[in-house]
Amino acid sequence: MGLLSRLFNTGANPTGDHSMSLDIRSEVIRDEMVNVVGESNYQPAIRKACGWEPGTDTHFECFAELAPEPTNRHDPNAVRVDIDGACVGYLSRVDAVELGPAISEALAEHGAGLVRAVIAGRAAGETDNLGVFLHLRLGREIVPDDAD
Repeated sequence: MGLLSRLFNTGANPTGDHSMSLDIRSEVIRDEMVNVVGESNYQPAIRKACGWEPGTDTHFECFAELAPEPTNRHDPNAVRVDIDGACVGYLSRVDAVELGPAISEALAEHGAGLVRAVIAGRAAGETDNLGVFLHLRLGREIVPDDAD
């Protein structure tokens, strides 16, 4: 399963009859939360998306759309993160470089780059700003079935 399939959870998970195999292995998919950056600039959009109420802890699950911005004047590798059609931040420069090609490929192939997201914040935090985290399937490893 390639990065594109893992990133957007597309494609079939390969299965087969391994009963005759001497070296039985299993795939372990590693889900990773990727932090969105620049959220402090987009708090009105983030708060609207999750129906935020002042003084409350927030944990709101939703979908985010990833959109490469090759004409971004600050970074040609920039990847914008939208929720409900509004920008809520960007991937970090490192994540944008690493994931940008797979995101562009998904957009060309599927027409959308939707991923699961969480909007979160603590009422008793240092600020009342909310954060956005993307739930991505970034990697896998093959381990023997008898591994603990």
